[in-house]
Amino acid sequence: MPGFIIPIIIAAILIPGIVIMLVKTLPIADMVFRTQFTRPKDATAGWTRGVCSFPDNEENMEMHRQGMAWAEENKEFIHEVTIRNDGLKLCGQYFDFGFKKAAIFLAGRAEPCTYSYYFAMPYRDFGYNVLVIDNRSTGFSEGEFSTAAMKEAKDVAKWIEFLTNDLKNEKVLIHGICIGSATGLRAVTRENAKNVEALIADGMYETFYETLRTHFIALDKPVFPVCHEVVCKIYKLTGKNVMSEGPVKDIKLLDIPFLMIHGKEDVFSLPEKAQKMFDSCPSPHKKLVWFEKGMHSHLKIVAPVKYDETVKEFIESL
Repeated sequence: MPGFIIPIIIAAILIPGIVIMLVKTLPIADMVFRTQFTRPKDATAGWTRGVCSFPDNEENMEMHRQGMAWAEENKEFIHEVTIRNDGLKLCGQYFDFGFKKAAIFLAGRAEPCTYSYYFAMPYRDFGYNVLVIDNRSTGFSEGEFSTAAMKEAKDVAKWIEFLTNDLKNEKVLIHGICIGSATGLRAVTRENAKNVEALIADGMYETFYETLRTHFIALDKPVFPVCHEVVCKIYKLTGKNVMSEGPVKDIKLLDIPFLMIHGKEDVFSLPEKAQKMFDSCPSPHKKLVWFEKGMHSHLKIVAPVKYDETVKEFIESL
């Protein structure tokens, strides 16, 4: 039998199976991308200001209630602010408490600025003005797609420039939650954000693919090939491969003070990978604090005193 026949036979066997698999899985990937990365038209969806993204979750609802109450108590300090980047109008709220420093809060995927109220609550006592933002495609900001921190990091660098140049803050502290941690890290290490005094990262993942994979596992859904097809869609949108790009590489470039907050029960941003990332960070001023209890992004609601004291002690060490 001629040598070229064998590859042809193998291809004839494999190609139909691959085609059948793609026919079945590509619509699933399209659905995941549409529901998880594309701004919904429904005004009651979780991408909207003032709406709790997980109303069926008691902890999430309590975070929402406390955050909204704090904002109401401090409404006299709120200024609606806007910038433009990448052709988009981006919106946020600036709490001007009269300090010379500001903290910018970066929420998880699809969360508008009102989600960040809960994490911003103690910062007036810490001596910071507060900026909470609607990431592109959320809240009042323009945009259709969430881009897994890739384009959002450029937006954050522009927000930090606005905080220092326009609002005259001398220094900016970044406090990120989940994907917000990755966004802040990338803004500092890849997008050259200036005047950042420190980064606080709550629930940082290794790569976006990794957290997507762990979400699929937690939901008992098949990882391959749907996760990879979603990654291809993000690549088409951003030109970035989120299987390899992200905190796992960016953190090796971080040289500013760094506080990593992580939960031992986190099934989405795995603890063992968080430890490896922390170990690879070259910052001479870094600290990792573990929380025994609490699901992903819910560490503060489970142990509020410890969480705020951890942040306070870190800020006092700067």
